[in-house]
Amino acid sequence: MLTHGLIAFLYGLGLALTLLEVLELSAYRVTAGGIVLAVTVLCAVFSRRKWAALALTAAVVLGAVGCLTVFGGSATAVDILRAMTLQLSGLTIALPMVGRETAVLLALVCGFSAFVLTLRRSGLYLPLVVLLLATLLLWLGDRAQSLVWLLPSIAATLALAMTSAQESPALRRVLPLAVGLAVIAYLVVPATGVTVPPLKEAADQLRQRILDYFFFTEPRSVFSLADKGYYPQGPNQLGGPIQPDDQPVMVVSTPKRTYLRGTVKDEYTGRVWLDTKGGQRRYQWIYPQWHSQRETLFNMGLPQGALGADEGLMKTEQVSVRMVSPSASTLFVPQRVRELRPGGDLVPYFGSSSEIFATRDLQPGDTYTVIAPLMLGGEPGLGTLVTACSANGDSQFPAILADFTQLPGHLQQELYDLALDITARAQTPYDKACAIQIYLSRYYNYALDVEIQPANIDFVSYFLLSSREGYCTYFATAMTVLCRMAGLPARYVEGYLAEPDAGGVAHVTGEDGHAWTEVYFEGFGWLTFDATPMQNHGSAEEPDASENDPEPTVTPEEQTLPTPPPEEDQPDDEPTPSPTPRTDDAATPEPETPPQPPQEPDPEAPRLSWLWWLLLLLAAAGAAAVRILMTQPARLAVKAPDELARWSVWMQAIHDVLRVLKLPRQPSESPAAYMRRLDSLRRLNVAFTPLGECESLVFYGRLDPTPEETRMAAKAYAQLFATLPWSAKARTVILRAATPMKKRDFTR
Repeated sequence: MLTHGLIAFLYGLGLALTLLEVLELSAYRVTAGGIVLAVTVLCAVFSRRKWAALALTAAVVLGAVGCLTVFGGSATAVDILRAMTLQLSGLTIALPMVGRETAVLLALVCGFSAFVLTLRRSGLYLPLVVLLLATLLLWLGDRAQSLVWLLPSIAATLALAMTSAQESPALRRVLPLAVGLAVIAYLVVPATGVTVPPLKEAADQLRQRILDYFFFTEPRSVFSLADKGYYPQGPNQLGGPIQPDDQPVMVVSTPKRTYLRGTVKDEYTGRVWLDTKGGQRRYQWIYPQWHSQRETLFNMGLPQGALGADEGLMKTEQVSVRMVSPSASTLFVPQRVRELRPGGDLVPYFGSSSEIFATRDLQPGDTYTVIAPLMLGGEPGLGTLVTACSANGDSQFPAILADFTQLPGHLQQELYDLALDITARAQTPYDKACAIQIYLSRYYNYALDVEIQPANIDFVSYFLLSSREGYCTYFATAMTVLCRMAGLPARYVEGYLAEPDAGGVAHVTGEDGHAWTEVYFEGFGWLTFDATPMQNHGSAEEPDASENDPEPTVTPEEQTLPTPPPEEDQPDDEPTPSPTPRTDDAATPEPETPPQPPQEPDPEAPRLSWLWWLLLLLAAAGAAAVRILMTQPARLAVKAPDELARWSVWMQAIHDVLRVLKLPRQPSESPAAYMRRLDSLRRLNVAFTPLGECESLVFYGRLDPTPEETRMAAKAYAQLFATLPWSAKARTVILRAATPMKKRDFTR
């Protein structure tokens, strides 16, 4: 008992000191050490009786409740949980306020857990697993300097390993040796880390890959056209004269014009578009558990049935991207991604807004490939397909309709009347979207050198009713707003437009930055619409708008588009008069404080920390430890109601080991013949024949085993288990804990 108590104390002390160091509560080390010692002594005293488990659990619970009562009761417990949540999320100001209470609670938990983990009948594997998990997470969190506080736990684990193979361990010899080995192992590691550069580089790469795949919670940079000069009046105001950046961005291999989405925004404020959904969740692209989210966000299941198998409109194409300059972490991809193949060390995630991004900023030379259908609103035959899909139903449509038709309340009725006028003759939702696209591209001018956007006038109102000229952000915003006014779910998208040459290669520069609209159709999903009236959006020259007119299901003869009302003294046939800012009441002033677009989490803001994973893994390890402890043969035999049940427990344990050694009983063998065969192999230092004879008498003679026969089975199991290599022992423990009894029952 003294051996176990000292080992448990050292093990719990190391865990408690490490947690206090990580939580920056090192001032309470002495307090925590005293509590761990007290808990260990208490556990050792109570564990000497048969009613130990119940009494020990009650004592620990009463001790925890008593401590919390002294410190303030349940309110203090809530404060501790809140403070730890803030601490693990990056805010370190709250935990010191309840530092003493937190240290007491952690010491109680570590002391009790250490006593259970270091029980000899529990084996070496559970404490070793917990120790390795703690070490790994300190390494992943770049907290290697805290490993020194794990030395007591390391020494305890070494001592446990040395004593587990001896019947009467000499603790006075084993413990100093274990402590010495732990200290020497720590001291021989250079203080500056790994000194072999290739090994250090490999370790750093491994750690980064693990963090990317399992612990990516860091802030990230988000793509915006503002980085390419498209927001001359600041990030909180659309519009104004621009001179796009002409620096190369990427080289794209694609068979046709491709809209490469960067940022998807859903809320219009009157001045700018905001993304209110992108920061809600992050999903690892390759994880199977996120398949349903990926399928929904990227319309992978739409259209359904035969409509989705259209080899013309729904044909998938391969688009390959190679970055030639640094960029944000955003991966530029088409809307309906079917397959994503990241190159190099890129680890893709996706957000709730359907944006795809990597765990780091993109660098020159980064590559990735996408398989996706490349569709654009207005293509021949697309209207028929979209209309046919609406008959299939769409469970997502009501929620999308509610989310993507919202508009600010300051927009004047004149704009709503215009939207209704444009779509009055349209027969289907697709026809409405096409009518709005045709109207904007035909009656509004494309220009880069536009007037400054007035600060007190809504952006869309000024464009549609006054200036009637602008570039891609103007047209994309106007189409998205008009679609919402017409009852069509729509969202605003910024990215790049890749125009390939005859060889299928597009050299994309900052001048190819673009904005467009995506409209959702029931049963079909999101579809790209581009209302900007141009062939080369990087040029300020006005192309022929008729070349970009889409093909709606209603012909132009059937659908008469309204002509914008001319300004005063302006000829009726002039579609785009010169801009005249409106100062009457029709233009609603904006708030004095411009709305702030949502950003990625600030490094100082609360965010999920790697320490959460430490707690989760420790909790999982604790649950596994309890399960393994509960399935130990010695524990099951104590709980057995009669002699037959106790004998069965030990025989089951023997058969579990034989199963791990790949020596199972054949269906045609009797128990006696099976055991004689094992003895004939001369592989195991156990006499199996007497066990087989006893098993035959129990099975076929219906005789109950005697206590002597039960002890014989228990002794045989102990000898058999002791001779196993560590890997076979581990498999045996896992087999007992993880496999249901009905699958390993030796009586079957």
